[in-house]
Amino acid sequence: MVMEPHILFADDSPDICELVQTLLQAAGFRVSTSDNAADVLRRVATESFEAVILDYWMQEATGIDLCRQIRTFDQSTPILICSGAITQADREAGVLAGAQGYIGKPFNSAELIGALRSVLKTN
Repeated sequence: MVMEPHILFADDSPDICELVQTLLQAAGFRVSTSDNAADVLRRVATESFEAVILDYWMQEATGIDLCRQIRTFDQSTPILICSGAITQADREAGVLAGAQGYIGKPFNSAELIGALRSVLKTN
């Protein structure tokens, strides 16, 4: 039996969490969601995920900030940041924070799944 990769998707919008969870589950992933920064940090520290997807604009912290904080205790789990801000500077900031990818919003399902599968192969 092949294990489904476990993904943590974080966005402070419950509707987006539900939509992405449904989309990724249909693509064969096991998905947990989180809607706040403290929960993301706790879960990444205590649970095992094959990848983490962080929304850039969360209420308590940006995805870049969360990525930096995660990298203080977890250097290996792939992290993708998704955001409506998709300038080159934003992408570079994500990479400098330790993210493996940056997905522009709005994204289509093929873009998200493709980016996720790409970072899972390289990990």
